[in-house]
Amino acid sequence: MKKTLFTLLLLALATWCAAAQDLITLRDGTDIEARVLEVGDTEIRYRRADNPDGPSFVLPISDLLLIRYANGANQTFLPPDTLGIPVGQARQIVPGMKYGQYKSLYNPALYARQQHDPYLPAVSGICSALIPGLGQMVSGEVGRGLAWFGGAVGSIVLPICGVAYLSTYTYHPQLAVTLLLCIPAAYLAVDICSVVDAVRVAKVKNMYVQDLRRTSSTFDVRLQPYVAAFSNGFVQTPVAGLSLAVSF
Repeated sequence: MKKTLFTLLLLALATWCAAAQDLITLRDGTDIEARVLEVGDTEIRYRRADNPDGPSFVLPISDLLLIRYANGANQTFLPPDTLGIPVGQARQIVPGMKYGQYKSLYNPALYARQQHDPYLPAVSGICSALIPGLGQMVSGEVGRGLAWFGGAVGSIVLPICGVAYLSTYTYHPQLAVTLLLCIPAAYLAVDICSVVDAVRVAKVKNMYVQDLRRTSSTFDVRLQPYVAAFSNGFVQTPVAGLSLAVSF
């Protein structure tokens, strides 16, 4: 009995030692058992698990898909070629960011709609076409939408104020007519720019949400040793074994 228990403990210890390594997964599917030394903006340094005191190796961040650390933590590296994010900025995406913090990290021309995207760029564009700034508000950017709405109101109010001033204090009928004719053109310009911005905001915010889903959807399987006490009512016997933990 003691020999069996000792064998189980050795097996559990060996399994734990084998699991206490970092696992680097490349984009081509290759797994590297290693001890990660440093993760930089453009590359990582590591030593191989089978030679922990040997030379260190370097891999570019663009080749990495995932690092599973020995403590159970995972670090995902986003694909910058499909998301329009520079490699050095890919890991700057964190939950709770404001639109102004991540808008420069994305190229909306690379946007590809997914099933659970919260915003519809077409709907945002139509809303801003009806009322400048409404599309931004629909996408959750109320302050930005109010700014566009204020610009549309200003494109109407300012020429009218100019006409009122000319009619009251000076006599320039041709200039007053010119200002009145500028109102539709100024409003149309603001409206078109608001539509373009509303579509861009919806796409960029969807791309940010897609990134958050990618970084949070991790799957981890861990084999851990455990020691427990089994009681038959009279005598407690120590029992060693392995536990399988799956997280996703």
